[in-house]
Amino acid sequence: MTKKYIYIDDDKLENSQAKVKGFNKEALDINAQQHQGTWESQLKYIQDRSNEIDGLILDLGLCDLPNVENIRADFRGTSLAQEIRTRQKEGKLCSFPIILFSANEKLVSLLETTGADLFDMCIDKETCNKRFDEISSKLYALAEGYKIIIDNNHTAPDSLNNILHADIENIDTRFVAELNNLIGTPTHTIASFIINELLEHQGLLIDIQTLAAKLGVDIAKSNDWIQLLGQLDSAKYQGVFSEGWERWWMWSIEKWWSANISHDSLRSMSASQRVELIKERYELTGLVAAECLERAQSDAFWTVCQGYKLPMDTIDGLLIDGQDKLYPWQEPKYVSIDAALRRKNKSEWKNVAEIERNFLEELERTIGKR
Repeated sequence: MTKKYIYIDDDKLENSQAKVKGFNKEALDINAQQHQGTWESQLKYIQDRSNEIDGLILDLGLCDLPNVENIRADFRGTSLAQEIRTRQKEGKLCSFPIILFSANEKLVSLLETTGADLFDMCIDKETCNKRFDEISSKLYALAEGYKIIIDNNHTAPDSLNNILHADIENIDTRFVAELNNLIGTPTHTIASFIINELLEHQGLLIDIQTLAAKLGVDIAKSNDWIQLLGQLDSAKYQGVFSEGWERWWMWSIEKWWSANISHDSLRSMSASQRVELIKERYELTGLVAAECLERAQSDAFWTVCQGYKLPMDTIDGLLIDGQDKLYPWQEPKYVSIDAALRRKNKSEWKNVAEIERNFLEELERTIGKR
């Protein structure tokens, strides 16, 4: 079924339509339009159509340009989103995802101040043309996922099973308890927790890069990588938002490893040992083991360098700043020493943790003297 979004902007209609044209797919329809001018008329417009739409996309600076009636909006995207969330909580509006669509500098400013918890996803206008397929999948997943959460947002034995599409007895009890405590709260609160604390953090679920790292595989060089993924279908996450966030259950990967590959711990082996055992078991001769990054010592890979986006052992990495409040089920992010020294893709990791800074500075001084 096609998911319908409204995109509200202050730009001319033809410009707004061009901005979101790349997101439109067979199962996703985005109706671009200018703001209604006044706070009251805009809210009424959304309220009258809340049963017909699956999501809302908002520009941040709605008051920058007047609409076709030469009326300049007297509200911003954040204030509109706040009021919509309030009315959804009060039951006056149907629950649906709200997406922020704005320029990078505005996004950074917003996320560092307030309003970030209002939105299910933030899209950068400046870089989205490189990610149309990915973003479209996530927009569809958000719309579909909200309906699943709404249908199961009540106290029942199978509520969490239906939301996660998994037997919760296999999942970390601390995560289950946190999620269970949110049942009965507004839909966007549950959605935010699942997206930000489960899907966007490696740990219980892992993305394809982390999966390759833990299996020791170099994706780019492995012709049989897709065939290996086929052996892991049973471990793939099928729960809420899975259409937009491709993930695998780590507990299921470890179960698969123990049942099919080796009783020895996956973590204890080198990348070459892991790959050789997988190749032997499934006759996947096209698999190639990943190699150590520059200045790294261990090939017992377990994470991904946030600078190079390649496999790395945690002992060869530096902790990234801003991870003081991780949940117990979440794995911290690292940047390799070489990527840190070269400032590789620094926008992805910004800075190392305070406990790592003296070590990094000493390395920089030592290398600078050579």
